[in-house]
Amino acid sequence: MRTDGFSLLDLLIAIAMIGVLTAIAVPRFAAVRDRLAAERAARDLVTFYRQARYAAIYRGTMVRMEFGADALRAVYEGVTDSVFLERPGPSDRGVTLQASRPVIRIYPNGFGHGAANTKLVVRRGMAAESVTTSRLGRVKKW
Repeated sequence: MRTDGFSLLDLLIAIAMIGVLTAIAVPRFAAVRDRLAAERAARDLVTFYRQARYAAIYRGTMVRMEFGADALRAVYEGVTDSVFLERPGPSDRGVTLQASRPVIRIYPNGFGHGAANTKLVVRRGMAAESVTTSRLGRVKKW
């Protein structure tokens, strides 16, 4: 007797195997997504810091950087403050931000005022990245 196709038992075994493999793969995929989101948020913080620092040097004026979970803002300080650089914060991507100092000022020569060992930590799930600034204007992603 010849039968074409699969039996019900064959299909149930195949579906059960796919379910087990999916149950193993999904948590690992979520961890990878968390790590990638945290890395991207840290990279965005470094880019924002460098842009604001170079703007202070180029324009020759003091710049105030404000690090918030919902927005990153850079302001030229003077008689009238003017926002020149604004980016969405890490919370836009589901990442939390913890800053040891939420406001840093950069002198016109590029040195930081209140930037010494400022630590910015971004987290999503179990993944975390940190960015450290120095008073000399350097920034490092850990």
